[in-house]
Amino acid sequence: MRNPNALEPVSRARDSLSTPTQATLGLRAQIALALVVVLAIAAVLANAAIRPLTAATSRAVRKRAGVTLVRAVAGQIALLPADRSSLEPLVTDTVGEGALSAVAVLDADGRPIARAGNFVLALPRAPLVDSVDERSTTLRLVVALPRGGAVAAEVSLAQSSNERGLVAGVLLYTLVASSAALFVLYALLTRYTVRPLEALTRAAERVAAGNREARAEPRGAREISRAAVAFNVMTEDLSAREAELSARIHELERAQAELREAHAQLVRTERLAVVGRLAAGIAHEIGNPLAAIVGLADVMREGGLEDDEVQDFSKRIGREAERIHRTVRDLLDYARARPTSETVAEQPGDVFDAVDQVRRLLEPQKSVKDIALTVDVASSLPTVTLSNDRLVQVLLNLTLNAADAMKKPGEETAKGALSIRATVVDGRVRIDVEDDGPGIDESLRERVFEPFFTTKPAGAGTGLGLAICASLVDQAGGTLRALARPDGARGALLRVELPAASTGENATTDQ
Repeated sequence: MRNPNALEPVSRARDSLSTPTQATLGLRAQIALALVVVLAIAAVLANAAIRPLTAATSRAVRKRAGVTLVRAVAGQIALLPADRSSLEPLVTDTVGEGALSAVAVLDADGRPIARAGNFVLALPRAPLVDSVDERSTTLRLVVALPRGGAVAAEVSLAQSSNERGLVAGVLLYTLVASSAALFVLYALLTRYTVRPLEALTRAAERVAAGNREARAEPRGAREISRAAVAFNVMTEDLSAREAELSARIHELERAQAELREAHAQLVRTERLAVVGRLAAGIAHEIGNPLAAIVGLADVMREGGLEDDEVQDFSKRIGREAERIHRTVRDLLDYARARPTSETVAEQPGDVFDAVDQVRRLLEPQKSVKDIALTVDVASSLPTVTLSNDRLVQVLLNLTLNAADAMKKPGEETAKGALSIRATVVDGRVRIDVEDDGPGIDESLRERVFEPFFTTKPAGAGTGLGLAICASLVDQAGGTLRALARPDGARGALLRVELPAASTGENATTDQ
């Protein structure tokens, strides 16, 4: 029979591959999600870094440009003639996008002579001196003129729309460039990592499904290619090991079948040996009734008998013939070949019937006629897991061994007491075969069940009887042990314990 646990690890691996353990994203989707997260984090960090940097740079540039431009305007005004008509165009030209936001030319008293743009801060008052007043979004500059008066101007430090657009453009360019790089990275990962891994997974699934010819193509990254090569080597090794395992299983099945046949042959051989021993005793037992039948038949043949005498002789001949028939029938019933398959052991046996059959087989034996046989077996005992046929063989072997042990050297018959008792203990049927012979030495009580071990003289035993009995009882889930008598008396006790086959049925009936 094939061992069902031989390929259990492979079955578990196949089940783990075919059964989804958890609903998760695939490797490609996980890579895409990771790249999107990285891109979003990079965009947030770039925005957080570029905006303050550009704002600070723009502020510093505007400040330097404003200071330079105001000084240049002041120098140019200082070179102009005192005519105020030329001041207004000059002041107007310096105000605008990317230049000064407001400019005013002040006289010595601080009154504006010419101005352009809208001042956010109040104009300075006399005395007018060079000064710089920087606020959050506005820078006011005052440059004193050599001939008195001053040039006051304001520079807006806030970013213009063009500058903000430039920052947005830089961020957009960075985002596009990063997206393109991430797309290329995703495509490379898909080609050299994801797809080779998917191909390797599909090959593993085919192998797990039983296709040992499936192989993975070594491609992709070096590590994945090496994994595919290792997988192919592993698959080839698995195929070889499975073939070897299958061959070993077939060999074990064949050996097991041969062992079962050998065991059955030993059981049959031991049965025939017991039949031979029984037949020797029965031959003597049959001789007496046959002699009586022959004598009575001769008297009837001579004639001269009364009708009553003829009837009496006929009845006596019938009784003797029935006695012979019963004795021979019991022997033939025991000697008849039985099936040797496991189904025999599965049929429950009746302890009472088996013991009664053993008793009938022992009665005609001349060698045990002087043994006081006591049987204490109730007919209500539950059936056991050992069949009647095997149970009779076990008990007959035990009783014959007990009779041989009680036989003294030089005597043809054994003398003593032999008892067969059966009880139910803890749900198991216990059968004790007890004699008052010499007993079994304590050091030999375990060895007597070993094959070919015997305490009988050479040629008087094969040493297989008790070994076969122990094997039959063990196959039925029971035990056979050699014990000392519990009362401490001289003799041996062979105890058979068998599971009760009808325990469940009885329990159901009782309820």
